[in-house]
Amino acid sequence: MGYRTAHKAALAALLLFSLPMPRVLAAETEDVYKLPCTEPDLSAEPGHLTKEAERSRLIDPAHPVAINLGPLKFEMPWAYIYPRPFSTHLNCNPSRKSIGIIFWIPDLKAPERDLWGIPEFHPRETDRSNPGPGDSIIRVTGIQYYGHGYPLKESSADQRIERLLRLYRDDGLEIINQDGLSKMQMKYTTGENDQYYFRNHTDSLLLSCMPVYCQAYLDLKDMNLTAQFAIRREVFRKHRQASEGIRTLLLRWKQQ
Repeated sequence: MGYRTAHKAALAALLLFSLPMPRVLAAETEDVYKLPCTEPDLSAEPGHLTKEAERSRLIDPAHPVAINLGPLKFEMPWAYIYPRPFSTHLNCNPSRKSIGIIFWIPDLKAPERDLWGIPEFHPRETDRSNPGPGDSIIRVTGIQYYGHGYPLKESSADQRIERLLRLYRDDGLEIINQDGLSKMQMKYTTGENDQYYFRNHTDSLLLSCMPVYCQAYLDLKDMNLTAQFAIRREVFRKHRQASEGIRTLLLRWKQQ
């Protein structure tokens, strides 16, 4: 069973993290941080949590997981990784082609639950019982290192921006400065479907907005990293909080 397929199968059990754990289960569970790298046992007995759910509830949300992207080495807190690794994946080969992370803006905290497969951007949490209009979940997928020997799996933000500028050139393209972003205004632009970009010597960002949310493509050029993230349409002007939050977290976790 593949990693993400298995993750979906276990999702219902993993959502029970918030329940108090009987001490007997904790006492009888092996050291979760020393498990070998294997596929998890997702079997369940009637009336009991799956073994994976029991183990996952023992993992400290701040437990560092080694992740390598190209030559860059990180120790990412378990709760920030999207989707969260299984207990039997804490000690796997750290080298990845890409990694996902998830966090709140504006405070950059990790969500309480693993939100993989749950389309919530404003979930109620213990310390956030009534999320404000500026509080939103940022789901970051496909953070990837690029450089010599590390070809990109998908186009970078700069490549996408250049492609769209060429594509729209014959469609009455007009560049409008709007809140620090360059809006691509052309004959097909509507109030609900529009595109914006920003770029300088360290960052490039493309926002492709639809009625409900915007898909964002980010280049952290000084780190040779690209990323994609989703942001709700009503808070897309918080794009700077989201993109700077990604950089802040990655620098926080980066190993020297």
